[in-house]
Amino acid sequence: MSKTLRFLVLILSCFMTLQSQAQPFKRRWVDSVYNALNDQERIGQLFMVAAYSGGKNFNQDLIDKLIADRQIGGVIFMQGTPEEQVRLTNRYQKNAQVHLLIGMDAEWGLGMRLTGVKNFPRQMMIGATRDTALMYEMGTAVAAQCRRLGVHVDFAPDVDVNNNPKNPVINFRSFGEDKTWVANLGLAYMRGLQDHDVMACAKHFPGHGDVSVDSHLDMPVINKTRAQLEETEFYPFRKLIEGGVQGAMIAHLSVPALDDTKNQPTTLSKKVVTDLLKKEMGFNGLVFTDALNMSGLTKYYPAGEADLRAFMAGNDVLLFSQNVPLAIEKIAWALKTGKIAPEMLEASVKKVLNAKYDAGLYHFQSLKAANATADLNKDIDLIREKTTRAGITLVRDQQKLIPKIKAGSKLAYININGTDSTHLKAALKKKFADIQVMRLPAKVTAATVKQVVSSADKYDAVIVGIHDLAWYPGKTGTYGLDTQQVNGLKELSKKKQVIFAVFGNAYLVKYICTAKAAIVTYEDDKFAEQAVFDVLTGTLTPGGRLPVKPCK
Repeated sequence: MSKTLRFLVLILSCFMTLQSQAQPFKRRWVDSVYNALNDQERIGQLFMVAAYSGGKNFNQDLIDKLIADRQIGGVIFMQGTPEEQVRLTNRYQKNAQVHLLIGMDAEWGLGMRLTGVKNFPRQMMIGATRDTALMYEMGTAVAAQCRRLGVHVDFAPDVDVNNNPKNPVINFRSFGEDKTWVANLGLAYMRGLQDHDVMACAKHFPGHGDVSVDSHLDMPVINKTRAQLEETEFYPFRKLIEGGVQGAMIAHLSVPALDDTKNQPTTLSKKVVTDLLKKEMGFNGLVFTDALNMSGLTKYYPAGEADLRAFMAGNDVLLFSQNVPLAIEKIAWALKTGKIAPEMLEASVKKVLNAKYDAGLYHFQSLKAANATADLNKDIDLIREKTTRAGITLVRDQQKLIPKIKAGSKLAYININGTDSTHLKAALKKKFADIQVMRLPAKVTAATVKQVVSSADKYDAVIVGIHDLAWYPGKTGTYGLDTQQVNGLKELSKKKQVIFAVFGNAYLVKYICTAKAAIVTYEDDKFAEQAVFDVLTGTLTPGGRLPVKPCK
C-alpha cells in the first residue's frame, strides 16, 4: 500500500470514528433536552413564528414573550434590515431555553425580505439557463448569506411545475413547465444550500403550479387525477426526496384525487402529509406547513383549530400561527384526551431537536452586526450578470433582423413603459448616433399608439424594449401594461422589421406570438439591458431557452 493510500485510509478511518462518536452524543443531547421539557414546552417547540426586524410589523415584544412563556421552537424572519436582524437573533437566542431554529423565505436570497440587500435571480431566469452548475453556485452564495445572519432553514427551492400561465402566486417563482428541469435545478439549489449547512425546503407539496387562485386569498382547487399528479406534480418532489432534501412544505390546496373531504386543504390532510409524503414517498425530514395565517386556510378553519389539525395530519413545524397560546392549549388538550398519542408528539419534537443539533444549536455563538449588509451583497452582482448572460433567450429571428442593426442602417428604438433614461437606450444612442427614439408610456392615447406603429415602416430595424413589467399577470393578465400599450404590442408584432426585447416575465410573449424577432431577459436591470445590447450588436450569442410556453 502506497504512503498516499495509507494516508487516505487513515483520514477516512478518523472521519468515520468521529461520526460514530458524534451520533451517540447527538442522541444524548436530543434526549436530554426533550426530557427536560414539560408537555407544554414540548408543544411550543413545534411553532415557528413570524419575526420582523423592522417596518410596521416590528414585533420584538411579542417574540420575547413567546420565547419566555411558550418556549417556541423557532422564528421565520420577515421584513427588516440585516443589522437589526442580527441584533434580534442574538437577543432571542440568548433568551431561549432551547436555542431557536431560524428560517427565512429566501427563494432569490435574503434580498427577498431585507432592506438594502440586492436580489439574486428569480427561478424563471435560472430555468432559462438550464445550468445546474450556475444554480449550485447561487445556492452556495445564498447559504453563505444565511449563515452570516444565523439562518438555518431557507424555504427554497420552489419545485412547483408552473403548468398554468395564469398562476397568480407561483409563476416566475418556478423553474418552468418542464418537470425534468424543475427537478434538476431544484436538486442543484438544494445541494448548494445543504452542502453548506443550510436546510433546504422543497415546496409546495403536492404541487402548486396548476392553480388560478392565490392561496393567500382563498383555497385553490386542483382537479387532476392521481395519475396526472404522479406524471407531473409529484416528479420533482420525488427526485428531491431521493436526493436527500431535509425539509418539505405543504401547500394549502384542495386536491380531491388525494383527499375529497369538503374544504380540506392538503395542509390538514393526514392522507396527504402522513400517508402520501411520509409513508409512500419515504420523506423523513422536517415537514413544515405553509403559513397558517393564509386565507386559503383561515377562511375554513379558525386560529388554533388549524394548528391542531395540521399537527394531527403529520406536520412537524407549524409556521406563522395566528395564535400560539391558543394553539398550544388545543394541542395540549388533544394530548390529554388521547386524540394525539404521546409518541406522535415525541417524534416531531425530536425531529425538531435533531435539526437544531445539526444546525449547531447545542452551542450558539453571537453574530456580528457590523458590515452585515455589505457582506450579504458581495456575491450578488457577479452571479446576476453571469445568470443573465447565460439565460438571455432569442425566441426567434425569422427575418435575420439582428444582423441589420449596424452602422449605416436606419434604426429606431421604442421604449414601452420604461423611463426615458434606460441603459439600453443610452448604449444604442452611443453606438448609433442617428437612431430614432420613441416612447409608449402608461396611459398613452390610441392616437399616439397609431402614430408610433405607423412610423415603424420607415426603418430597417425597430427595437422595442418592454420594461417595468409586473411579476404576476394581475387581473387583466397584462403584467402591468395598460390596454393601449398591449394594443401597440400587438400591432407592432405584425411588422416584419420589429425586434422585441421583453425585460421581464416570459409569459408576456403571448401578446407578440406573431413577432418575427423576440428576445427575453426575464428580469429588468442594467445586466439585462447590457446583455440585450450585446446580442443586438453581435458580441453575445444568446444561449437561453424559454422555460415556459407562452404561445401554445
